[in-house]
Amino acid sequence: LKAAIDTGVPAPVLSSALFDRFSSQGESAFADKLLSAMRYAFGGHIEKQKTGA
Repeated sequence: LKAAIDTGVPAPVLSSALFDRFSSQGESAFADKLLSAMRYAFGGHIEKQKTGA
């Protein structure tokens, strides 16, 4: 992503994925939980549960 920014190449998909990754580090919204359930139903992987806090 940094290379795209440095060269001025638009990378909206990568940027969106990165921001989604950052936002997923906090409390999960209902929409995020629903999306996770849909991914699992369509053959996704089992997600690790957070421990602690």
